[in-house]
Amino acid sequence: MAAAVSERDQVIGMITGAWKTQVIGEGVKLGLFERIGDGTTSADALAQATGANPDGVMRLLRGLATLGLLRHEPGNRFTLTSLGQYLRRDAADSLNGMTGHWSDRMWYSFAGIGESIRTGEASAPSGIDHFAQQQADVASADVFNRAMAEGSLRVGRALAQVYDFSDCRTLMDAGGGYGALLVGPLEANPQLKGQVYDLPTLSGVALRYLDEQGVGGRVDYLGGSFFESVPAGADCIMLKFILHDWNDANSLTILRNCAKVIGDGRILVIERIVPETVSEVDQDVIRGDLTMLTVGGKERTEAEYHALLSEAGLTITKIVEIDAAYSAIEARVG
Repeated sequence: MAAAVSERDQVIGMITGAWKTQVIGEGVKLGLFERIGDGTTSADALAQATGANPDGVMRLLRGLATLGLLRHEPGNRFTLTSLGQYLRRDAADSLNGMTGHWSDRMWYSFAGIGESIRTGEASAPSGIDHFAQQQADVASADVFNRAMAEGSLRVGRALAQVYDFSDCRTLMDAGGGYGALLVGPLEANPQLKGQVYDLPTLSGVALRYLDEQGVGGRVDYLGGSFFESVPAGADCIMLKFILHDWNDANSLTILRNCAKVIGDGRILVIERIVPETVSEVDQDVIRGDLTMLTVGGKERTEAEYHALLSEAGLTITKIVEIDAAYSAIEARVG
C-alpha cells in the first residue's frame, strides 16, 4: 500500500507541476500516443519514427510512464495505459487538443500573470484583432479550435440531457468555432437545424468536423463577427465560453447584438459560475478565472451575470446546472 503523501510533498507537487504540462505536450507534439496506439512499441522505434534523439525520447517516455500515461515494459518497450488513451488524437473523448493549447498558448499566458495581477490589464496577446489573426493562422487555429471542440462536444451532449430544446427549430452556436456544441442537441432533437456563427475563415474545417460527427447536413455556417452584428433567424442563441473571454464592455456589445435579433427566443450563456466563497473543490473555475485575467476576461458570479445581462436588456429566466462544472444561463429580452 502506497504511503500517504505528506502535506509538504503535496505543496512540492503544486510548485513543480509545470514539468507535467510540457512533458505531456511534447509527447503529443511527437505523436507518441498515436504511434503506440493499441500495441507495444520500443523506445528506439519511436525515436526513429519521430526523427528525435533516441536518448531524449527514452527519457521523455519514462517521464510519461511515471505520470501513469504509459506502462514501461521490459526491453524498453511502452504501452498506453487507460489514461494515455485520452491523449490520442483519434480518441472518442480526446484531450489531445487541450494538451496542445495548454503546453503552448496557456503556458505563455501564465508566464505574464504577475503583470496582470499588478495592473489589472491583459498581459498575454488578446483582443478582437489578435483573435482574428490567430484564427487566420491555420496551425494555431487548429490547436485552439480542437481544444475548444473537445470540451464543447462533451458539454453539448450533457446539455441536451438537462435542457429542453423541443420548442426550438433553429439553434445557433455563436462564436462556436467548429460547432461541436451543436452536436448533442442535434442528436437528441431531430427537429433542430443548427447554425455556427464565427469568423469566415473557419467555414471549411467546421463543416468537415460536423460531417465527421454525423450532423453536417443539418448545420449552416454563417461567417461574421458578433462584435458587429448577429444574423437573425435563430430561436435560441448559445454563447459557450464567450463572455468569459471579454471584459464587461465587450461582453455587453456581444449580448446587445444577440438581443437585437432574438425576438421572443432565448439566449443561453454557458459558463462556469464562480461561487460567492470558494474552496479546494472550485479549482476548475478559479483556474479559468486566472487564465482569463491574462487576456482581459473573467469568470463571473451569479450576481455579476444578473447585473451584466440586465444592463444588456436581458432578464435571466432560469439557470440550469449542466454538470458539476458548467451551467446554462437562460435569458430573454425584457
